[in-house]
Amino acid sequence: MKKAIVLLLLLAIAGFVLFSCVKEVVTYCPFCGQSNIKEKSEYDTHTGLTTLYYECKNSNCGRKFGAGKI
Repeated sequence: MKKAIVLLLLLAIAGFVLFSCVKEVVTYCPFCGQSNIKEKSEYDTHTGLTTLYYECKNSNCGRKFGAGKI
Protein backbone atom coordinates (compact mmCIF):
# COMPACT_ATOMS: atom_id res chain seq x y z
CA MET A 1 0.00 0.00 0.00
CA LYS A 2 2.83 2.37 0.85
CA LYS A 3 4.53 1.69 -2.50
CA ALA A 4 1.31 2.47 -4.37
CA ILE A 5 1.00 5.86 -2.65
CA VAL A 6 4.63 6.71 -3.42
CA LEU A 7 4.13 5.66 -7.05
CA LEU A 8 1.01 7.81 -7.40
CA LEU A 9 2.84 10.74 -5.82
CA LEU A 10 5.73 10.35 -8.29
CA LEU A 11 3.31 10.16 -11.22
CA ALA A 12 1.55 13.30 -10.02
CA ILE A 13 4.84 15.18 -9.72
CA ALA A 14 5.90 14.03 -13.20
CA GLY A 15 2.55 15.21 -14.56
CA PHE A 16 2.99 18.65 -13.01
CA VAL A 17 6.51 18.93 -14.47
CA LEU A 18 5.31 18.00 -17.96
CA PHE A 19 2.36 20.36 -17.73
CA SER A 20 4.57 23.26 -16.63
CA CYS A 21 6.91 22.68 -19.58
CA VAL A 22 4.02 22.76 -22.03
CA LYS A 23 2.66 25.90 -20.35
CA GLU A 24 5.79 27.93 -21.25
CA VAL A 25 4.57 28.52 -24.80
CA VAL A 26 4.31 32.17 -25.79
CA THR A 27 0.67 33.25 -25.79
CA TYR A 28 0.83 37.06 -25.89
CA CYS A 29 2.93 39.93 -27.20
CA PRO A 30 5.24 41.26 -24.45
CA PHE A 31 5.22 44.73 -26.05
CA CYS A 32 1.48 45.45 -26.26
CA GLY A 33 -0.04 42.62 -24.19
CA GLN A 34 -2.38 41.38 -26.95
CA SER A 35 -2.84 37.63 -27.41
CA ASN A 36 -3.16 37.89 -31.19
CA ILE A 37 0.26 36.55 -32.23
CA LYS A 38 1.48 34.23 -34.96
CA GLU A 39 4.47 31.88 -34.97
CA LYS A 40 6.68 32.37 -38.03
CA SER A 41 9.77 30.62 -39.32
CA GLU A 42 12.48 31.44 -41.83
CA TYR A 43 14.75 28.87 -43.46
CA ASP A 44 18.28 29.96 -44.36
CA THR A 45 19.42 28.00 -47.39
CA HIS A 46 23.08 28.87 -46.82
CA THR A 47 23.34 27.56 -43.25
CA GLY A 48 20.46 25.07 -43.32
CA LEU A 49 19.01 26.51 -40.09
CA THR A 50 15.41 27.43 -39.40
CA THR A 51 14.77 30.52 -37.27
CA LEU A 52 11.51 30.56 -35.28
CA TYR A 53 10.00 33.78 -33.99
CA TYR A 54 6.64 35.36 -33.20
CA GLU A 55 4.90 38.29 -34.86
CA CYS A 56 2.22 40.40 -33.22
CA LYS A 57 -0.85 40.69 -35.43
CA ASN A 58 -2.08 43.82 -33.64
CA SER A 59 -2.10 46.60 -36.28
CA ASN A 60 -0.77 49.16 -33.78
CA CYS A 61 2.18 46.96 -32.72
CA GLY A 62 3.29 44.49 -35.42
CA ARG A 63 6.59 43.72 -33.68
CA LYS A 64 8.59 40.54 -34.17
CA PHE A 65 10.06 38.88 -31.09
CA GLY A 66 11.43 35.63 -29.74
CA ALA A 67 14.77 33.85 -29.42
CA GLY A 68 15.24 33.80 -33.18
CA LYS A 69 15.11 37.61 -33.37
CA ILE A 70 17.90 38.35 -30.83
